[in-house]
Amino acid sequence: MNRLFRSFYGRLSTVFLVLILLLGAGCIAIAFRSAQHLFDDVEQFLNRDTAKSIAEELRPIVAQGYSADSVGNAIHYMMVLNPMVEIYLVDDQGKILGYFLNPSERIVRDSVDLAPLRAFVESPGHRLTLGPDPRSSGRSRPFSAATLSMGGRTGYVYVILGGERYDASLRMIRESYYLRAGFVGFLLALLATLLVGLSLFFALTRRLSSLADAVRGFERGELARRVDARGTDELGALGRSFNEMAATIEGSVEKLRLAERMRRDLIGNISHDLRSPLTSVQGYLETMAMKDAQLAPEERQRFLSISLRNMASLQRLVEELFELARLDARQVSMRAEQLQIAELAQDVALKMAPRARETGVSITVQPKGDLPLVSCDVGMIERVLTNLVENAVRFTPPGGLVRLELGTAVDGVRVTVADSGTGIASEDLPHIFERFYRADRSRDRNTGGAGLGLAIARQIVELHGGALAVESAPGEGASFSFVLPAA
Repeated sequence: MNRLFRSFYGRLSTVFLVLILLLGAGCIAIAFRSAQHLFDDVEQFLNRDTAKSIAEELRPIVAQGYSADSVGNAIHYMMVLNPMVEIYLVDDQGKILGYFLNPSERIVRDSVDLAPLRAFVESPGHRLTLGPDPRSSGRSRPFSAATLSMGGRTGYVYVILGGERYDASLRMIRESYYLRAGFVGFLLALLATLLVGLSLFFALTRRLSSLADAVRGFERGELARRVDARGTDELGALGRSFNEMAATIEGSVEKLRLAERMRRDLIGNISHDLRSPLTSVQGYLETMAMKDAQLAPEERQRFLSISLRNMASLQRLVEELFELARLDARQVSMRAEQLQIAELAQDVALKMAPRARETGVSITVQPKGDLPLVSCDVGMIERVLTNLVENAVRFTPPGGLVRLELGTAVDGVRVTVADSGTGIASEDLPHIFERFYRADRSRDRNTGGAGLGLAIARQIVELHGGALAVESAPGEGASFSFVLPAA
């Protein structure tokens, strides 16, 4: 039970129940008050001319002045005919000259306010008017009044409608039929309202409870939890917001997991790529130190050459790692210049020509049309072209061709490096821009790079606002392209 009242449904239902009780009590009070007003209104309307009739009967008797004995006999006869009224004779100052009640009844005031009496007499139509009750110091009652001339002075016949017997009858009616009917009606209305209201509250809070359960499950690590977000109300909007937030968090967590996996792979690759040349250099140096006297000059020279080549490879790897780290952190500053990209492509082709000749590969630059000037960092774009051409030469068999194609694009110049080499397998294509990824697992440090060149090229192209794309199929070569913005 305590858990129910701590829930939102329990609290909302409790507040609803209290409000219904207060509303019902107010409605009963208003109904009883309205019923009393109706009784008074009907009583006064039906007996509006009662005082006038009494005044007509008393006028000859009091024509010479008020006489309690003569008036008393006449009024006694009238009250026998209608015992439910109380008759008072009031002078022009409001003083009660005489009253005619049941023997057991007494008055508590000797004068009344004449304002209600005058308002009643002067009223052109019917409107409920309550007057002071001489038998009570503060109660007002429905009445009938009429003017009466008594020995040259104008007074009033003041008739209180529904006297003590009427009050007793009214109390009996209230305490019996109306009270029971009102109470039973109130209980039935309360029960119906509670059933309908609590059912509606349950239907509304069930969606909120479902959302709360989903949030608790999400807190426990159930990242796939979602809620029913149907509906156009606030709960529906809250459900959709939760689902969007959950999807975003789930995606972020997945990215963190992927980043953690890539970090472990990166550390493993770095450790391997750093350890291999270092182990080789250490081995050759230890051999030279231990067998220096037995080594021939040619053999010593070969050991030194291999060690220097490994150290150069190690230095290049470290430089690429630092360069990639700066590009990732956007800690490099671009110095944009306007240039003809065809000239830069020609320079790169000439620089790579000696290595291409060693492998029997040709490099050509193929500009198409009148190319506009481009805006870029010359050193960075030269690095991109060098990496792409170097990869193309490495994977193109003797007699093959590497093409540097330049053509106009919608917003600049499209640069394409294509080769007639072995191509890239479909399972390797989505990963070629990842760090240390080598499509050919058989390549080592002597036949291939560290697997950072394409990652660096992609970062540089993205820094220029473009994207490095690749198209390839096994046996049909590969084509890398990007767009440089026009100056």
